[in-house]
Amino acid sequence: MIRNIRDLGGIRTASGQTIRSGFLVRSANLSEAEEKELEGISAVIDLRTSREREEVPDRLFGRNSIPVPIFDEVRSGISHERRAERERKGPPDMGTLYMWMVKERWDSFACAVKTIMEHDFSTGAVLWHCTEGKDRCGLTTAILLELLGVERSVIMADYLKTNETSIPRAEGIRERVRLERGDEAAEGVYRAFIAERSYLESAWNVMDEDPHFFEKLGISQQEIARFKELILA
Repeated sequence: MIRNIRDLGGIRTASGQTIRSGFLVRSANLSEAEEKELEGISAVIDLRTSREREEVPDRLFGRNSIPVPIFDEVRSGISHERRAERERKGPPDMGTLYMWMVKERWDSFACAVKTIMEHDFSTGAVLWHCTEGKDRCGLTTAILLELLGVERSVIMADYLKTNETSIPRAEGIRERVRLERGDEAAEGVYRAFIAERSYLESAWNVMDEDPHFFEKLGISQQEIARFKELILA
């Protein structure tokens, strides 16, 4: 079963248009995917590191896989290689990590968004994911939705939907870590596995510091207009 999967269809823009269903899908990794869950999806964009892909490969059932790593080094708190889990020394500051991703990996997010927009939707939907479908996937989704003209309050609501699946999983992990490493470590791991409003707000704060930030995506207004015409109803 694919965790944290959802079609973005039905999300409304500030202008009152709606994202069509069957075009844009976000999720956690596909290591336990069932073939029926991928019906209608023709391409998968994998935002994980190369090591994550090797350690926990997707089940694709013939779908086209496009690796677009947001970063390709161990990053405790976001990436989930076995080494990252072993080397975690304390609770990660997720707000700082989101700021780091936006500041240092903006080109990677631009590549991911462009790849989504350039997908041949006549062949089916495009799905993008990281490991948990929260951080790298969440920021990619937030950027894409903002380009489509979705208000940030609506983007935040979609981001926080991750907790419907993340919180029960995080609570179980917290209890295991508490027995092994104590309360402080357990709470830090729990916070790393859930979505919190402050994490995404930290990224937006960085974006808002530069009035030309979205222009750095290298996507023209004409390209955005064509994408809107295709995706919005």
